[in-house]
Amino acid sequence: MADRSRWMLVIEPEPAVLDAAAALGAEVRSVRAADVSTDALTDLASAYGTRRILYFGDSPAVHRAVEDTLARLFPQRTRTLRWLQDPAAMRRMLNQSRVSVVNAVTVRSVDTALAWAEHLPLPLVIKGGPDSDTAFVHSGEDLRDWAAHTPRLPGVIEEFLAGPRLVVDTFTHAGMHHVLGVTAAEDAAPVGADLLYPAALTEAEAASVRSTVRALLDLAGHESGPVRTWVVLTEGGPRITAAQMSPVSGPFGRLREASTGRHPGADVLTLITGRAGDPPSPARFSGLARLDTPPEPDRSRVLNLLAERADVYDLRIVEGPVARGHAEVIIHAGSPWEVARRATAIREQYRG
Repeated sequence: MADRSRWMLVIEPEPAVLDAAAALGAEVRSVRAADVSTDALTDLASAYGTRRILYFGDSPAVHRAVEDTLARLFPQRTRTLRWLQDPAAMRRMLNQSRVSVVNAVTVRSVDTALAWAEHLPLPLVIKGGPDSDTAFVHSGEDLRDWAAHTPRLPGVIEEFLAGPRLVVDTFTHAGMHHVLGVTAAEDAAPVGADLLYPAALTEAEAASVRSTVRALLDLAGHESGPVRTWVVLTEGGPRITAAQMSPVSGPFGRLREASTGRHPGADVLTLITGRAGDPPSPARFSGLARLDTPPEPDRSRVLNLLAERADVYDLRIVEGPVARGHAEVIIHAGSPWEVARRATAIREQYRG
């Protein structure tokens, strides 16, 4: 009888993922995204005798189906999901454990939120229930606008955290939380770039960020799978602002691939098949610049010019709620300063 201990279901695996699986001796059963549903994945997991279900693509619907299936197979994940993705529950858990402490108050109605906000210093942050938008309140007008949009409550009002913003991607296997990468975002990426990978941190800063994120995952009882955590590096140390289980890979995965030369899924397969330690350090820096797209024909002309640049690793249009989206350009360089120079040059060329 075949050994199924190394089998896993992978949805729409790219060739690089299949190559990595073959090199590692992993048995991959491919699943078409069009065939994905919670019931279908549950049946396939039972048929193949595996509870490893992986998806490295960018479809939110597929990620939700994977997470719903894993919650069905592992009922304890429901509790972990609440601790990580309910802002009020997560803040209460962290503050009570003295990990990433942030001044905050839980509110269960709009009237209560307004009463508290009137006596708190601005700016502040209001987070509704799971999957709700976060409101940054800088004035009384912002507060009234938030109240007028029927926010989902209960929620939490938090102090605004000043400092560089980081995005930490982890993958947990066999109880070990492996840091896949730390990306610099707002106030941490160099001028001209919206994101930078890897984030330019000191060894002490990086260690503190990793330790804080792992503490969150331990507190939440997270046992397996990917989590993305948003962190602010304040003067008092790292402070966690949000987390998401089964996140869309998106630009964060593409930045890691540009810096390491490896598909992000290959790192995950390496961990699952028992190779110890976090993934190797990236060989170069990569930055992402988001550009507003002009109307045609200028849009195609400028995009074609950018695509010819040797320092452009990836270029794509990300569609928004209307037909016209923005362009995401990923560039690579030997240092954050060179990323800044090239990103600025690309913005100037795009405007021209």
